[in-house]
Amino acid sequence: MAIKCLKCQAEILDDSRFCSKCGAPIHPTEEIFISHTRTILKPMGELSPGTLLADKYRIIEVIGRGGMGIVYKAEDTKLKRHVALKFLPPELIQDEEARERLVIEAQAAAALSHPNICTIYEIEEEEGKSFIAMEYVEGQSLKNKIDKTPLGIEEALDMSIQIAEGLEQAHKKGIIHRDIKSANIMVTDEGRTKIMDFGLAKVKGGTFLTREGTTLGTVAYMSPEQARGEEVDNRTDIWSLGVVLYEMLSGQLPFKGDREESILYSVVHEEPKSLKEIKPEIPLELQRIINRALKKKLDSRYQETGEMLKELIHYRDMLRREEAGVFTLRSFMQRIRKPKIVIPPVVIILAICSLAVLYFNRTAKIRWAKEQGLPEIARLLEEDNFTDAFRIARQAEKYIPKDPKLIELLPRIERTFSAETTPPGAEVYIRDYKTTEGEWEFLGNTPIENNRIPRAFKRWKISKEGFETVEGTDNIDMLAISGGVSDIKISLKLDKKGSIPSEMVKIVGINYTPTISDLSHLGAVQLETYLLDKYEVTNKQFKVFLDSGGYR
Repeated sequence: MAIKCLKCQAEILDDSRFCSKCGAPIHPTEEIFISHTRTILKPMGELSPGTLLADKYRIIEVIGRGGMGIVYKAEDTKLKRHVALKFLPPELIQDEEARERLVIEAQAAAALSHPNICTIYEIEEEEGKSFIAMEYVEGQSLKNKIDKTPLGIEEALDMSIQIAEGLEQAHKKGIIHRDIKSANIMVTDEGRTKIMDFGLAKVKGGTFLTREGTTLGTVAYMSPEQARGEEVDNRTDIWSLGVVLYEMLSGQLPFKGDREESILYSVVHEEPKSLKEIKPEIPLELQRIINRALKKKLDSRYQETGEMLKELIHYRDMLRREEAGVFTLRSFMQRIRKPKIVIPPVVIILAICSLAVLYFNRTAKIRWAKEQGLPEIARLLEEDNFTDAFRIARQAEKYIPKDPKLIELLPRIERTFSAETTPPGAEVYIRDYKTTEGEWEFLGNTPIENNRIPRAFKRWKISKEGFETVEGTDNIDMLAISGGVSDIKISLKLDKKGSIPSEMVKIVGINYTPTISDLSHLGAVQLETYLLDKYEVTNKQFKVFLDSGGYR
C-alpha cells in the first residue's frame, strides 16, 4: 500500500518513515518522537548477578543497554571463559515470523569468522527470552576513544583499514551490517578493532529485521538511501565507514542537527564541512577518500568495500615510505600541484626526470644496504674488523637509519671520542693502533663531544699552532684486562711550544684504578703528569711492544 508525502505529494510505501524524494518525515513529529521514546525506554527486567542461563552462562554484570536490548557480561562455566549475552527486544520474541528471521540472520552472522568481527557463539532461549552468546571483547568502544581525543592520521588509517577488512568479509558472505557507527566498534587494548552488533544486519535476499525507532547517534551514520527508507546494499556500510573515519580524524560528525529530522535532512541534501577547515593538517588524499565514501549518488560512491580498502592501504603504505625518507613520484606531484610561482612545463618535466633518477638510485642503495651491507657488517664483526664494519655501517645508515638489524649492530661496532683542551680549538686526529706510518684521520677541533669512532684500538694526536703536540693511545693495559674498548674522554691543558725540552716527552697523568689485587683496596688514584727521557720511551723492549700493536 502506498501513501503520499504531506510535503511533496510523492507516493511512498506506507512503512517508510521518511520521504524518498524530499527526506521529510512521513508521520507527525510528535508521533515519531513518541515512537522513538517508547523504543528507548521500554522496560526490560534485568537479571541479577549469579543467575545461571542455559545451564552454563552465569551472569556477572550489565555492560550495555540500548534500543536493541540489554547486554551482560557472563561466565561460560563449561569452557571457563567470559562471554557477552545480548537479550533481544521483547517485541521480536512475540512475533513468530520475526523470531524465525532473527534465527536465520543470527546464523548468518555466526558464519562470519574474521579477526575484526565479534564472534557469535550461539543463539539460545531462556524462559521465552531469546539471547545471543558472543565473544566478550576487553577494551573500549571507538566512540569512547574518540570522545577522549581525536585520533592521529596513522591510527585512524589503521583502524579504518581493520573495519573495512571486517566489512569486506561480511559483504562477501552477503551480509550488510546497516548500523556501522563508532559505538558499535570495540577497540582492544592491543589496538585491534572488532565490529559488534549485527542486530540490524540484512542478509542478501532477506528482509528487514525490525522497524523500531533509532537513536540520534545511529541516524547520524545513516546513508541517504537508508534515511529515505529505500532498499540498501553494501554501499550503505561504505557510507557509514566514511562517517566513522571523518569522526575519528575530526572528533565530530559530518552531519549534525538538534533533531532526527534536521540530521536526516542534512544527510540527504547537504555536504559535510571540509575536514581541511576543521584540521588543516589532514592530507588532501585522505579527504578525497572520505569524500568519495560520502557521495550521495550511489554510482559515485565506492562500489565495493575492497575498493575503499585498497586505497586506504595504498595511502597508509605511501605515508610509511615517506616517513622512511623514500621519495615517491606521487608525493612530488602533490608538492608541485599548487606551486607558489608559475613553473614552466619543461622545468617540471626535467625536475620529474631528475627526481625519478634519484628515486631509483636511492631505492638501489636501500636494497644494497639491506641485502649486502648488513650481512657484510656481521661477517666483519666475526673477524673483529671493527674499522671496516664501522665504515660500511655509516654508509648503510644513510639509507636505512631505522632498520632494526642495523640499530642492533651499531653498539657492537662503534664507541665515542670526546676531547676538550685549554685553550680550545686544537685539531684532533686518530688512526688505527697498529698503523705507525699511516695517515691520521681528522676528527675535528676541540671541544669534541661524543664523536663516533670504530670500536677498535686507536692512537690519537692533538695539535695546535704555538703549542706542543700531544699523542696518546687507548689504555692498553686496562683494555687487555677488561677484554674490550670503551669510550674515550680526554681533557688536556696544552703546553706552549718550546716549554718541554727536546730530549723529553710529557706523560699525561690519568685517573687510574689499580688492577693488581694487592692494590685494589686503594681505589682510583690521580696519577701526576711528568716528563720522561725519550730514550726510556724508545728503548728496544718498548719499541717491540708498540710495533706488535700492544696486547691483543
